Amino acid sequence: MSLKYIDESDASLNSAPVGEGETLYEGEFVTINSNGALERVDPASDTLPQGIIVHDPGGAIVEHDEDYVPYEDLWKYTGDERRNPRYQPLAPVDNVIPELLSDNGTDPAPQLTEGTVMGIVTINTQTEVVPAGYTDNAGTQYGNGGTGNFIAIGRIDQKPQQARFSEYGYRVPIRLDADLFTA
Repeated sequence: MSLKYIDESDASLNSAPVGEGETLYEGEFVTINSNGALERVDPASDTLPQGIIVHDPGGAIVEHDEDYVPYEDLWKYTGDERRNPRYQPLAPVDNVIPELLSDNGTDPAPQLTEGTVMGIVTINTQTEVVPAGYTDNAGTQYGNGGTGNFIAIGRIDQKPQQARFSEYGYRVPIRLDADLFTA
């Protein structure tokens, strides 16, 4: 089993349908609507995430021809499909490993240190993880009293090695902190 966004020793995966009109990708934080379907977390709603989408091949080795299907489309789930994505409920886990803000060519790179409070935001229609106090290119500050919608979920457990090589898009180990995340 290869679980990219959580520690495998914590895994207790569930599956559910994707909400109507939703498109979800591996690594996205989700909530469960009143119909039992998964929806992307909306930081504007102040709703804590209930899970994170993970790819669980079920122990099988699956080959994909990446010349024909972009990698990000391999683990894309939409509300009009019949396959249910696997997700890890967040309540029983201590850590998640989501991807940091991706490089969109305009927003500055986030600065990270151990213990930094991290949260979920939506920037340029992408739901991503940034540190509290992050300010985007348009001048919107997220967390720390800023005007941007920010849901704090935890603190950086340890600064990732990838931070030495790249400022964007790598996975960040975040310890779900009881005073921030109360699932």
